[in-house]
Amino acid sequence: MGNDNLGAGGRAPMNAGVAGGGGYGRIVSFYLFLLALLMKKLPIRSCLAALLGFSVASALAEAIPAATGFGLDGMAPGGHWAARLTVLRNGYDQRFDNRGRRVDLDRDYDGLDLARLNPGLSGTLRLDTRAVTEYTELMLGYGVTDDLTVGVIIPYTRTTTHVRFGVDGGIGTAGMQALLAGLGYRTPRTVSVAGFADPTVGALWRFHKSPVDSAILGFGVRFGIARADDPNNLFDIPPGDGSTDLRSRLEYFRDLGQGFDLHLLAEYQVQLPDHVRARPGNPLTTATVERLRRNLGDYWESDVEIGKRFGNWRLAATWHRYQEKPDRYRSPTGADTSALSAHTDTRADQLRLALSWSGIEAWQGGLLPMPLVVKLEVQDAVRGQNFVAVRDVYLRLTTAF
Repeated sequence: MGNDNLGAGGRAPMNAGVAGGGGYGRIVSFYLFLLALLMKKLPIRSCLAALLGFSVASALAEAIPAATGFGLDGMAPGGHWAARLTVLRNGYDQRFDNRGRRVDLDRDYDGLDLARLNPGLSGTLRLDTRAVTEYTELMLGYGVTDDLTVGVIIPYTRTTTHVRFGVDGGIGTAGMQALLAGLGYRTPRTVSVAGFADPTVGALWRFHKSPVDSAILGFGVRFGIARADDPNNLFDIPPGDGSTDLRSRLEYFRDLGQGFDLHLLAEYQVQLPDHVRARPGNPLTTATVERLRRNLGDYWESDVEIGKRFGNWRLAATWHRYQEKPDRYRSPTGADTSALSAHTDTRADQLRLALSWSGIEAWQGGLLPMPLVVKLEVQDAVRGQNFVAVRDVYLRLTTAF
């Protein structure tokens, strides 16, 4: 629960998305319809005291902590539900290479002399790709007590890879397509992949709380049920990596006075070993598909966020760090899998700017039918290693019922 940093994610920009065009609207409508059904069956107004932590009848009520009033902590009031709907979009055609340089996404293949792959080939490969990710996530939690929330995160992704492919001279484009077909590959073209990504079930425990600060410990399991990568498609990006992960997080919130607040986050994820169908060697020269043992690298994320409140508005700046260990593969036939593991140690530093509006007072005054927090975020990859140079735009809607 809490902020499930998708564009975060080394994996998130690559494996997050949602349906474009009409499909996108249908997915958002589905989640909003689900929220409406739940709210219809539960008394919305009865949860105000639990949500705010003070009596609305008192004109001298204490100020709401930023972690609660702006929906930062992901906690649900005791005996009630909290929900957060996140919509994300990003696009990228550049990446940070193994030396941390910002380069074109296709730098290793665009302009490649095919003779370097196979002395029997000739011609120059031309490749230009751009990925667009659209993502919708529903986070739903129930407050067992005011300090213990259990819940689920359900993500849905659509990623489109726009492809321009050809070969100048030599065997030409038709000859290269015939060669790839002989290796079992699909024709290189623009491709979209959509589906549910890997959901998370977990819990948040607020183990410390005072008038000026609070701390939360979280645990969860992300279940690797997303559709697998197609080993016969060079350009598809699946909804998730399909790995089952053990997630743990620690968050700290503090009121700094004068309307300023601090939010610290550390999260560590253990990716459990599994098996995948993949080509063990260079993708342009390997014809066989094997069931490989896979051990994706564990990774950790951290946030340092400073916020400034102006009444019901909050501005925030966050420095986000993502770092992942290298992936490992093993073939049952002893085939060389080093091509799959090469340059998979990942690091990214991202800057996030956010503007939030808390509609809790508006709801209290009868101007809204439910408590609502609206948050708009923009996140840029400032530097990295083996990570896409991506800009994420988020819209988050948080409520309780």
